[in-house]
Amino acid sequence: MKKITIQTKKIGLFFLVMLSGLAYSQTIEGSIDKNPVYSIEGTGYEESESKRQFIFSNLNIEGDNKNEITLNNNEITVKKDGIYRISLSSEINKGVEKEQQLQYSIHLNNKEAFQSEKGAISQEGIYYFQIQLKSGDTLSFDVPSDKMLDATSKNNLSVRFTDPNLITFSDDDYH
Repeated sequence: MKKITIQTKKIGLFFLVMLSGLAYSQTIEGSIDKNPVYSIEGTGYEESESKRQFIFSNLNIEGDNKNEITLNNNEITVKKDGIYRISLSSEINKGVEKEQQLQYSIHLNNKEAFQSEKGAISQEGIYYFQIQLKSGDTLSFDVPSDKMLDATSKNNLSVRFTDPNLITFSDDDYH
C-alpha cells in the first residue's frame, strides 16, 4: 500500500508541474496579445518616378490605442522605440504565380531599406516581417515595377508593437 501512495504522489506532482508550466506560458503569450493591432487600409497606389507607393487612408485600432503609430501621407510614423511586427498585402499580388509576383519595397525614413525576396510573399499576397525602429522613424511601402498595375487594388497593413522585454534570446546551438 505504501508503494502505491508514493507512486500516486509522484504522478500527481508531475501533473502539477506540467500544468503550472502551461499556465506560465499562457500568461507570457497573453501579454503579447494585449498589444494593440494597428490595421491600415487603402486603395491603389500613387506613382512617382519608377515606384508606385501604396495608398493608405484608413487607420483602425484593435485593442487599446497606445498611440504607438500615426498615419500621414501614406507613411506610418512610430512614436516608440522597439520591434514592430508588420504584415503588408495588396490585391495587386493576389493570385499571381510565384515567378511573376511583384516585390514589395519597404522604405525607412524615405530611403529604401529592403525588398521582399521572390517567394517570400504568401499566395494571398501577404509579406510578413519585423523591424526594429526608433521613435520618429517613418515607413512607406511600394511596388518597384514597370508593369501596368490595377489602381483599384485594396492595400492592407497590420502593425503591432512587440515589447522587447518579452523577447528572449538563447546562445544554445541547435545542431
